[in-house]
Amino acid sequence: MSSSSSAPAAPAGGPIALVPVLRDSLRYWRRYCSYLTPIAALLWLPLGVLEVTGVAHGVEIDVEKFHPGDIVVNVMIAIVFELLVAELLAAAAEKIVSSELHHTELQSGRKFLTTVPWLSLVLATLVYETGVAIGMLFFVIPGYVIATWGVVTGPVVVAERSRAVRAPGRSRDLVRGSFRPVAIFVFIVFVVGEAIALAAGTLLELLPRGWPEPVGEYLVRVATSPLFGMATAVLYYALVAREQARKRDEPAEAGPSM
Repeated sequence: MSSSSSAPAAPAGGPIALVPVLRDSLRYWRRYCSYLTPIAALLWLPLGVLEVTGVAHGVEIDVEKFHPGDIVVNVMIAIVFELLVAELLAAAAEKIVSSELHHTELQSGRKFLTTVPWLSLVLATLVYETGVAIGMLFFVIPGYVIATWGVVTGPVVVAERSRAVRAPGRSRDLVRGSFRPVAIFVFIVFVVGEAIALAAGTLLELLPRGWPEPVGEYLVRVATSPLFGMATAVLYYALVAREQARKRDEPAEAGPSM
């Protein structure tokens, strides 16, 4: 483990720098790919089994398409699997970044899974994503704003043991003052994720109908989602570093008392 890692720098009174966040995300992801990938494989496994079973019984489950007949199933899949897995991987990545910054030993993946505050993480994810969904119903922009505010909800729960209902608000407090770079971050993650999903979907359509297609989708999720989780964890620590720097500079900015 390297002992020279540091949180992405940010001016005390200014927004975080996005380039170091993306650079460190790639660096950590390459270094700890073997740690995050098995966790991703385990977390995505229930959805993979569900999709394979659904295809085998002639019921195609597609999280990208919502039809009136299967909207309940698809909503549950999106909430329970897609959104929750994203937060869990960000939480796992938080342990990696924390070990790098504080020069501590990284706990095993098995130990991590046994120490996760599951209830708080699930509830916080639901609170965050419910806000995003409501925002999207009224207009896309409010949903996007809420998604930006709550993007580090998962790491907040794990690193700070924040209550579920308070974690999205704490995420918003961290994002305040850096909204523009964080919004760009969310946009990049969305665009990259959608581009990979589109390219993979196009290729997977060439496979025979049946189990090969959902298995291929499962492998794509396992391969790509750890990078997004790592990026969210690095972003969290960049926002925390900015907050700490701002607090250190507050007395100096106030000047000596008369």
